[in-house]
Amino acid sequence: MTSPNLNMLTDPVFPVVGVSGLRRWASFAELLDESGDHPVGFDWPRGDLNVASAEFAIGILALIHRPTDEKDWRAIWDDRGAAAVGDGINWLAPFFNLFGDAEGEGPRFCQDLEPFGGEPNAVESLFIDTPGANGREKNADLMTHRDRFPALGLPAAAITLYAMQQFAPPGGRGNRTSMRGGGPMTTLVLPTRNGGPAPLKRLLLLNLVPLFGGADGWLEDDAIGRALPWLNPTITSDGKPPRDVAEKDPAAHPAQAFFGMPRRIRLVADGEGLCSLTGRHGPLVTGFVQKPWGTNYSVWTHPTTPYRQNKDETPYTVKPKPGRFGYRDWVAVTVGRDERADRADPAKVVKALQSRGRDIRRFGFGIRLLAAGWAMNNMEAERFFESVQPLHLPANGGEDRGREIAETARRFADAADAAMRLLRSALNEALFGGQAKSTDAGPFAEATDAFYERTEQAFHEALQSIADDGIDAERANGLALDWLRTIRRAALAIFDEHATDLLPGADVKDADRITRAYGQLFGGLTERAKLAVALGIAQPVRTKGGAVAATAPLEGA
Repeated sequence: MTSPNLNMLTDPVFPVVGVSGLRRWASFAELLDESGDHPVGFDWPRGDLNVASAEFAIGILALIHRPTDEKDWRAIWDDRGAAAVGDGINWLAPFFNLFGDAEGEGPRFCQDLEPFGGEPNAVESLFIDTPGANGREKNADLMTHRDRFPALGLPAAAITLYAMQQFAPPGGRGNRTSMRGGGPMTTLVLPTRNGGPAPLKRLLLLNLVPLFGGADGWLEDDAIGRALPWLNPTITSDGKPPRDVAEKDPAAHPAQAFFGMPRRIRLVADGEGLCSLTGRHGPLVTGFVQKPWGTNYSVWTHPTTPYRQNKDETPYTVKPKPGRFGYRDWVAVTVGRDERADRADPAKVVKALQSRGRDIRRFGFGIRLLAAGWAMNNMEAERFFESVQPLHLPANGGEDRGREIAETARRFADAADAAMRLLRSALNEALFGGQAKSTDAGPFAEATDAFYERTEQAFHEALQSIADDGIDAERANGLALDWLRTIRRAALAIFDEHATDLLPGADVKDADRITRAYGQLFGGLTERAKLAVALGIAQPVRTKGGAVAATAPLEGA
């Protein structure tokens, strides 16, 4: 009997939403349609599967087009390589069957090449937020209820398997994390048109970066296994020392970044019925068997993920946090930092924007940034984080204006952090006489969240004004003054809400302490304070007689 099967490139695997709002299922080729009711986004009922679908499609485009530099990318963007898509799908399709060939033999998408047995796990365990055995035993799965997805249709099972391989968290002894570590952050450039989403094709192409280069960069038919690890026996990691696969490993191609396979898994299909995720009728996957000690990846730089560096300069992926994504986080993942003690490197897809602005504007697109990923607490998923953020692409001025935006963003964020430290210190003095054991929780956490939320709009407005109009020394001084006044007003107002409002009922000693703390906070936020100097605000120059010879405006808060 013929086994149930699915091909990731030729079958309608992806739920999409069209520009009209109509929802439908699409094949890979249909994702690239820009005519009629073209798709503008993936439409899985889970954000992690939408992000995984985008990364999968970008990886396939990398294999099809094989751009070696930005000149190649520009030709692809201008549709000069459109004819290659059909040929590329025909070439790759045999490698992307979910259950091998018609007899169920041969390579399976994202699964071990060699069959193995074992007691099947419930298929819902492929979801990162499904509680593990420990969580079930302790009944700790109140927010992520067990038995949500007893069976998945083939499309849902396929993309859920892919998402697990791409984002795999720690999974107990021998169950490897993804090549980006557990729960990495993904940043995708989102094109917009007339305030709404642009064609999905443009999103995928904007996140395509050159991965191929040099004599060893091309993938021929007999070397495709360097990018698709399920075509070869698994490189296991149970030896001593374990076998690590790095980005420069001869056994791996840089494009494997999109197709890493750290978990040793074989899906189990059983009967037909309704997919408990999508409600679609068809063949079902009810479980999977798993073995430990899959491929151990190390030192990879994934194109859609930002990185930081350890003290030994080893890169590690930025991880989502459970809280809100603010402009402090924005700086690290969009413009980066190169200070020795605080190094952050944006994803390759974000850095590529430096040379793509003219091409984006030529199509009439705006751009935003999606930051997404699982916020993890060790092996437990806390929540899937998604935040759409502005990106300030210079209207003209090229790299110089982009550099001005980046430098201003870092300087403003650093000033805000300094103001926040002053605020926490003042609150500690006012509320606890400087004796609080921690300034990370309680009123301090509330004050921190309020401060960054109230100053965020002004931060992005300042950067966008530079993108639109550029900046000179006088304007830079004016923007810095405006920013200082913004963070000062916010800090003083929040101090009032948490401490000054207590003055009417306070005794003399407490009132004196609160008043003194307020004065220290205000003094640290004046135009003559160290913080103002760090912002680059012009300072008064006094003559020998004490008169002010030159000064920046010193209006009050």
